[in-house]
Amino acid sequence: MADPASVPFHVSMTYFKIVFPLALIMFLVGADEYVLSSILSPMGESFHVEPARVALLVTAYALPCAVLGPLFGALSDRWGRRRVVLPSLAIFTIATYAVAAAPTFPVALLARFICGSAAAALGPNAFALVGDLIPPERRPAAMGHTMMGLTIGFIASPALGGWITEQFGWRWAFVVLGTCGIGAWVSAALAIPHRSTPEGEGAGTEVESVAAGVVRAFALRGVPAGIASQGLWIGATIGVMAISGEIFRTRYALSVSETGMWLASFGVLTIAGNLLVAPTVSWTGSTKRAVLLGIVGTWFGIGGLTLVPSFPFVATLVSFWLWAVFAGFGGPALQALLADLAGERRATVLSISASAMQLGVVATTFFTAWTFPQFGSVGVGVVACCSFVLSFILQARSSGSTA
Repeated sequence: MADPASVPFHVSMTYFKIVFPLALIMFLVGADEYVLSSILSPMGESFHVEPARVALLVTAYALPCAVLGPLFGALSDRWGRRRVVLPSLAIFTIATYAVAAAPTFPVALLARFICGSAAAALGPNAFALVGDLIPPERRPAAMGHTMMGLTIGFIASPALGGWITEQFGWRWAFVVLGTCGIGAWVSAALAIPHRSTPEGEGAGTEVESVAAGVVRAFALRGVPAGIASQGLWIGATIGVMAISGEIFRTRYALSVSETGMWLASFGVLTIAGNLLVAPTVSWTGSTKRAVLLGIVGTWFGIGGLTLVPSFPFVATLVSFWLWAVFAGFGGPALQALLADLAGERRATVLSISASAMQLGVVATTFFTAWTFPQFGSVGVGVVACCSFVLSFILQARSSGSTA
């Protein structure tokens, strides 16, 4: 009989008990950022602030979320997931309520900064916990289900926030999110074990500095290519998404509501892609091949949308949907691959990759803002597809595991 102490601790926990709170955490991280897209004007009117300044509420959340991730990832690898995730989730929830109660714009801005700082610890650690607690054979599917929470947060929060604002006022949108945060904290407290890194992992990390941990993470085989793909592929994909609605609207003379409807279809098919992670990994034979397939499919999808302006509407729409599905399963597959490669430095690696993704978004939106007015969608497509090709080459030549 096996020694009970040697039995992996995830075997005593059900799949749902682990994945549901992690997906809920990711939902909150996405929803708290994107809910502002539909309620900035009412918030500006409430605080007597012009629209350009109200947009700082988005920056106040996104900036610390991108910059502080590696710090919290390294601390999580040293101290354990529970010691980082639960306090961060509590701070996130309190700060969300603080936005709802903010009497002035500076107070709301500070609360959003605190909320974004806490979110920096939540996203990467949610994926790291999937790597810690889910057996390798089920890990790609679990990554997809966890990522689905983020996708739903992106899609649902603007509509939900807008409806709540119309019915009760914008402050109640944050009250609802804060209440969801309480539920997420309770479910996470029940799911995350006190020994929240697998037995034998984390050895030697207590005595090293955070900076040394980050440097050693980059030395792991296959990790640099995976992190680069997060920026060059996933980051670029999100960056192009920001301009895709304008491509549809100007090319086919769509109304705002029609454009919004087709953009919503992208979100639905991205969720479908999240659910296809496990079948795709099984079909391709490895997580790495699933990532490479995702890059290729995204290349064809965005290429069809941007590089062929003469495409009829149906062909462009099919390309758009192809992009959604392939990115939908490819993104979680890349997270699963990085989690496998990272080992004891899982949270550090995944937090660095999250920051790389944010940098990719910033760089792509910068280039598309310049190329779209000058060269139209073709300029956007050239930038994106060159980025995807480089990501594919780096990933294909990577010496990391292909399991």
